[in-house]
Amino acid sequence: MKRVVASVQAVAILKRIYNGKPVTIASISKESRLSVSYLEQIFSRLRGSNIVTSQRGPGGGYHLKKMNPSVADVVRAVTRTPDSFEPVLNALEWVPVEQLSQGKSPAP
Repeated sequence: MKRVVASVQAVAILKRIYNGKPVTIASISKESRLSVSYLEQIFSRLRGSNIVTSQRGPGGGYHLKKMNPSVADVVRAVTRTPDSFEPVLNALEWVPVEQLSQGKSPAP
């Protein structure tokens, strides 16, 4: 559960500060207070699920590939959930990470 919360938080931060230029893990780490190594693990999974892409080298970092990821997208990317959890994920499809990055509660 900790990884899920950290992952949603990291993507929300990336979404908030992303302006078309790569965002470094260090920037996300500073904002989230999560370690760089922990975020690297998370972003590896997010990259594998096509939520983000990476750019190497000086000026590199992460780009949002999926511009409006849902909480369910992030959860599916970073963890394996039992089939019985699918109704919950289906409900979370309607909660965009962006909504959380703005400090708003999901609409009922």
